[in-house]
Amino acid sequence: GPHSVFPDEDTVSNAVVEEFLRVLDRAAQSHLTVDLLISPHYFPTWALEKYPHLNSCGGCFLKYCVDAPESREILERFLRHVIPQINTHPALHSICLTNEPIYRRSHECTFTQNMWQNWLEEQHCAIDVLNERYNAQYSSFVDVPIPVDDAEAEPLYYDWSVFNHERFAGWHQWMADIIHESAPALPVHAKIMMWMPFNRRYVTWGVDAELFSRLSQINGNDCVKLYP
Repeated sequence: GPHSVFPDEDTVSNAVVEEFLRVLDRAAQSHLTVDLLISPHYFPTWALEKYPHLNSCGGCFLKYCVDAPESREILERFLRHVIPQINTHPALHSICLTNEPIYRRSHECTFTQNMWQNWLEEQHCAIDVLNERYNAQYSSFVDVPIPVDDAEAEPLYYDWSVFNHERFAGWHQWMADIIHESAPALPVHAKIMMWMPFNRRYVTWGVDAELFSRLSQINGNDCVKLYP
C-alpha cells in the first residue's frame, strides 16, 4: 500500500516492490500467477496528520476522503511508481483495487457536499422540481441534507444511494485508468462483499455491482459459505 512506498513525506521506498517481484519470481517457478491487492486503505499516517480534512470520510478499511486532491495525488504517485515495475512480469495475473470496499461516512466532507449539490442540480435542474419529487420545501440545493442513516424508502435516500454508487465506482475507475495507461491488458477488479448488493440495508454504502463490473475485467468478490 501507499504507506509502505511513502513511509514519510520525503522518502520513496522501493523495498516492498522488490519483495513482491521476488514473490512473482517464485510464483513463476511454481507455475502460478498472482493477483496483487494494491491496498489503498494502507494510507500514509503522515498524510492524514498533514491534511486532517482527509479524515472526514471512510468506511470499513478505507478511512480517508477519496475525492480530496491530496489523497488522489498520493495514490496516483503510488500507482505510477509501482505498476510500471511489475506489469510485464509473466506471473502477474491481475490487480485488486480494493478489499471489501465500503464508503458510507462522508456527510461531513466539504468535497462530498459540493459534489452532492452539483449532482442534485444536474438530476433535478431546479429546486422546485426536487421539492415536488421529494414532497419537500428546500430553499436551494445547498439545503438538501446528506443522509447519515441506513436506507429509508424515501426519494432522498434513493438519490444519495445513486450518487454515492457513482462517486465510489468513479474513484475505482480513476485508479483503473491510471493502471491501464502503463498496462492496458492488465485485468483489474475490486473484491466486494457479495452479500451487500442483495440487502437493501446497505444500499447507501457505495457499492453497486453493475457499476463495478463496468470498470473491471474480473467479477471480484469476497464470499463465505457457512455450513450447519
